[in-house]
Amino acid sequence: MVKSIVLNVLSLFTLVSIGFAKNVSDVKDCPALSRRTPSISVNDLRADDIKVIGALGDSVTAGFGIMGFDKNSPDFIASQKSKLEYRGLSYSIGGDGGADTMPNFINHFQPKVFGASVGSRLAGICTADKCNESHKPRIDILNGALSGAIAMNLDGELDYLISTMKSTKRIDFENDWKMINIQIGSNDMCGACNTSYMDQVTPEKYGDYVDSVVDRIQSSIPKVIVNLLSSFDLSQLFELSAANSQYCVTRKDETGDAGCSCAANSEGLKKMKEFSKGYDQKLLKIYKKHRSNKSNSFAVAYQHCNLEFSKFSMEFFRFTTLDCFHPSLKGHTWLSKAFWNQLFLPQSRKPNRLLFNTEETIYCPTDSDRISID
Repeated sequence: MVKSIVLNVLSLFTLVSIGFAKNVSDVKDCPALSRRTPSISVNDLRADDIKVIGALGDSVTAGFGIMGFDKNSPDFIASQKSKLEYRGLSYSIGGDGGADTMPNFINHFQPKVFGASVGSRLAGICTADKCNESHKPRIDILNGALSGAIAMNLDGELDYLISTMKSTKRIDFENDWKMINIQIGSNDMCGACNTSYMDQVTPEKYGDYVDSVVDRIQSSIPKVIVNLLSSFDLSQLFELSAANSQYCVTRKDETGDAGCSCAANSEGLKKMKEFSKGYDQKLLKIYKKHRSNKSNSFAVAYQHCNLEFSKFSMEFFRFTTLDCFHPSLKGHTWLSKAFWNQLFLPQSRKPNRLLFNTEETIYCPTDSDRISID
């Protein structure tokens, strides 16, 4: 009897020590991680090791149009709202209080994490041949994304990130562990039919640009993990929005829907689908390249984002009413959870397809969980 009680107590102690993995609706309900000596290797990173977070990308990462477009608002208010980037709500780099974002999830485990963008601002204009839009450091912080950017523009965004990291007193540039989320590709695939720069957005060029910026991060920023986030296959999205015209505020120009030249016809949509697949193959190749070149201070992670838009509902996913192209607040909320939950899974266990779920929960990492780079 005594032996049985002792064994039960020991078993309970072991389970409590190891910790149970759990999923919650609010990250505040996740148990804190036990204190430990900060990791000295990128192969042993927990969520609480990350002290700095940054991002590179396009209008999705910049948070363009998240709050939508109210058809009943006065023209001036509606027109101003349609030009805003809600950077503090961006799923991968937003830091507004109470928002479901990856930086806020990290903040629960590491309150000193720095870099998340806050608030909102007017969107800048970045094009393939001219991307000199200036950042707003007090709002953007380490959100280097620019609306309209393609992979070719990542190098300029990285210039901003590096200079800001080095000049920010809250950042120990040499010793703090950093995570940089990169998602790019929407404007690239839309430009596949734009004769003025279509040669710059092929899968080969896309891969070269992303690979180059990842190599530059490795050589210029100490103690960092680059988190490559898969692009969206937008070809399905335009077919979905066409069937929900009552929900979308019409925003077309002579090149196609929402300024996407390839969305104007079936051949263009087919090309977008091919390019999207090609982009992800290039991202996976970059991930595998760095996986085979092990380092203690640098690594690349890759997160799938194979979305079957044809199975989504505009009302549930809530693409912004502004153009039915950019994710709304509900979309960003879901994306933050979907990508966060993948962070701790080895590549072999990451989901091949992501299905939108209004009740998506947040995974609570335990003491034994590590940010996966395998």
